[in-house]
Amino acid sequence: MDKPIELAHELKKELDSLPLFIEYKRVKSLVDNSEELKQLKKNIALSKSKGDNARHKQLLDTYNNHPLIQNYECLKTDVASYLKEVSEIINKK
Repeated sequence: MDKPIELAHELKKELDSLPLFIEYKRVKSLVDNSEELKQLKKNIALSKSKGDNARHKQLLDTYNNHPLIQNYECLKTDVASYLKEVSEIINKK
């Protein structure tokens, strides 16, 4: 295997072992498997397709203010910032 590819695999392994990334994956899994959030998403889409703007806004606010979604969005931002910083370090010459 080429050295850059080996280094990329090592970097991924290191990133995956960081508490931030572990927590992000844990919360993402909770969001992805939440029946409550899945149902909310279905109801959001249904209210939009019916043109019920008031209901759509209410359901969207409920979804966006759900503690799991808020935690997930915060972690997603933190992970993106961390990855951007890693990318900037790698791309420095």
